[in-house]
Amino acid sequence: MKRRKTGFELFAQKFLIISIFIFVFGMTAVKSIESTYNREIQELQNEIATMNSEIDSLEMQKQELVSFNRISSVAAQKGYTYQNDATAAVGQN
Repeated sequence: MKRRKTGFELFAQKFLIISIFIFVFGMTAVKSIESTYNREIQELQNEIATMNSEIDSLEMQKQELVSFNRISSVAAQKGYTYQNDATAAVGQN
């Protein structure tokens, strides 16, 4: 003889099935969103690394352009001369 389920048992069974469904759906959605954010973060980190590399390259170019030899050669091309005694005289008093 089969025992008939009470109203509470039917409610509890339905609640359990719905809860499991919501949990599985929710976990899938959270993993999908997390994956999307991780991809965006990775792209931003790559862009930052590229920009940092470009900044370093520009800093090196700037250092080359402001070096004494470069300034001296540009000044010579423009007709200016550099007197080495001018810098030494500042330190000698």
